[in-house]
Amino acid sequence: MTEDDPLSGMPPEWYVAFYNDEQRYWWSPLCRDGFRHVAAFGYCAEQAVWMLYDVAMTRTLIRVLTPSQMDAWVERLPANRRILAYQPVDEPRSPALRLGFWCTPAIVHLTGARSRALRPEAFYRDLLAQGARPAFEGRQA
Repeated sequence: MTEDDPLSGMPPEWYVAFYNDEQRYWWSPLCRDGFRHVAAFGYCAEQAVWMLYDVAMTRTLIRVLTPSQMDAWVERLPANRRILAYQPVDEPRSPALRLGFWCTPAIVHLTGARSRALRPEAFYRDLLAQGARPAFEGRQA
């Protein structure tokens, strides 16, 4: 099955959410405030559901949410969160070396973005440079 196969349910656009995680880890001081975690979600129109992908410290969470459940998830994000809408513009390249499996490299891999970022703030800059645009602005709890 490929991402072009309609049965795959691959969203045509990813929303990438940058925010502070509730937990503080040893690496937290290495990340800028507001950029301590990253997760991604996308809308699958044919199934009328949202897919949420979140690599946490203890496990990887993959959820299928209804539109109202997704609204509730977005509303629960911290007030200083930033969400970018990213639509891949070309075929992602296979990296020569994929380093690590924490939130940033995992979301880079999921979205197919061209980035070697290891921290959320660097990934944010890379997405903006590739045409990502702010999304879900003004939707606060």
